[in-house]
Amino acid sequence: MKVRIITGLVCAVVAIAALVFITTPLMGILCVLMTTMACYEICHVAGVRNKGMIGVAMVAAAALPPLVEYDVFGRLGVSVLLPILAYVFLQVVLMLADFKESKFSDVLFVLLASLAVPSASSAVLLVRNIIRDMDVGVFEKNLIIYFLFFTFCCAWFTDTFAYFVGMKFGKHKLCPHVSPKKTVEGAAGGILLTALANVGFAALFNLLFLEHHRIQLLTVGLMSIPICIASIFGDLAASTLKRNFNAKDFGRLFPGHGGVMDRLDSLSYVAPMMFALLQLQYHFGWALFSRVI
Repeated sequence: MKVRIITGLVCAVVAIAALVFITTPLMGILCVLMTTMACYEICHVAGVRNKGMIGVAMVAAAALPPLVEYDVFGRLGVSVLLPILAYVFLQVVLMLADFKESKFSDVLFVLLASLAVPSASSAVLLVRNIIRDMDVGVFEKNLIIYFLFFTFCCAWFTDTFAYFVGMKFGKHKLCPHVSPKKTVEGAAGGILLTALANVGFAALFNLLFLEHHRIQLLTVGLMSIPICIASIFGDLAASTLKRNFNAKDFGRLFPGHGGVMDRLDSLSYVAPMMFALLQLQYHFGWALFSRVI
């Protein structure tokens, strides 16, 4: 438990540092490092042994965050379908080139590891960008910091609150064959307490850190519900993959917490959900925050 707490504190410091440098290229670099390591961990857990496939997958995982963030293919006028098809074809060729060490299912796992997870995690950068675009008046960095903090809270607080509520009140299993300790009561409590925490942090930011804007507390509370639900599904999806291969964790980089993918499992569902909700608000003009004159 002591090791787990110390590791958790170190991860918290890294997360805070990432928020401080959220508007700099360092955030993108951190995203590249995390998605590349997560890609390797998934391939390792899935038992992929073809080194060529893994190497190419890691290169693709590293390239995706900047490609997504800067909409490279869109700016070049190239359909994103073309490079994806070429990449899939390359992975199939690599599988056939070393068929004694490969299975066709390996192609599916490297595509999951190098396309789906990095694209989803890169949504963190898109959340940053869309908040910046919404802020058509006086730029305020702390506004971006709050909504990234909001994203991380939904990813990591939901499971923590669900654990403690489930220990005290849990009676009905949520998904017993995948995660036996998770309960319906714990999940509901995790969603409710995380929503309340997000509203509380929003009120704190309004009071202490925001000078030109006010975050709409009701909107934050309502947004928290679908985002926290996405967090639970992300955790269950990762648990299913690990259970299929009899793995406790994806890696051992963070003692007591597992690997990088063990930290990104919920975030890879939460960040796209946050981005989708922000897109809806951006296009339909719903109030997310207001300017203070």
